[in-house]
Amino acid sequence: MNRLLGLALICFLMPTSDRAAASDLFSVRCEGGAPVRPYFATFDIDAKAVVFETPPIDVETNFGINVHSGEIISTNDGKIEFILHVRPGRIDLIFDRNRKTMTWPGFDDPTFRPTLTHQCTVTPPRSILSFRVREPIQHPISVRCEDAGYMYFTMDAASKQAIFERGKEGRLYRGEVTDVRDDEITLSMNFDVPRQVVWNKSRQTITIEGIDGDSSRPRGVMQCQEVAPRTMMVYHARLWRR
Repeated sequence: MNRLLGLALICFLMPTSDRAAASDLFSVRCEGGAPVRPYFATFDIDAKAVVFETPPIDVETNFGINVHSGEIISTNDGKIEFILHVRPGRIDLIFDRNRKTMTWPGFDDPTFRPTLTHQCTVTPPRSILSFRVREPIQHPISVRCEDAGYMYFTMDAASKQAIFERGKEGRLYRGEVTDVRDDEITLSMNFDVPRQVVWNKSRQTITIEGIDGDSSRPRGVMQCQEVAPRTMMVYHARLWRR
């Protein structure tokens, strides 16, 4: 009996696969500089990948944010050491999960740049919709249309943001949510020609409305399914291959 109780306790204390998976993908919001400006990093520990969003040049307008891919080189003692691939070289950074700090190592001669340490907040993985958006995206929905190959729509009714991905290294198209009713969400997507797109949750379909008088852009209906929300890690493979 005691042995069984001991095994039960061990199983209870051990993280489940779901909990472990959740902790392997996360984001941080850090703040530094003068005036203080936020910047973000999204980590995938299993893939040893990082996507880093730079602070805005102008805090009021949120202008000047860029994204860089990175690679995790060490995860010892709660410290995640990683490098960012920037031209013409690289930047080495350290995120401390215990202290929740981001360290920017300085040069040997601190006259040029001393070591900087910024406070951070750990958050759920940032949505792909969050890039260059001021307000955090809380409840995004992602849909994959398997019959059409690598194709995703990600949308958020509250912020009215939407993104379409086509091809693993293809272009991202932005759009907006224009209507939400019952189990349907209507999007206006900024393709080469603006098109109306409707996601029907109960039917599990994406409908791309046709354009009157344009036979090359007819109405199309695809069978799709809701998947885990797409995160900022989408940018990693795209940037890595540049």
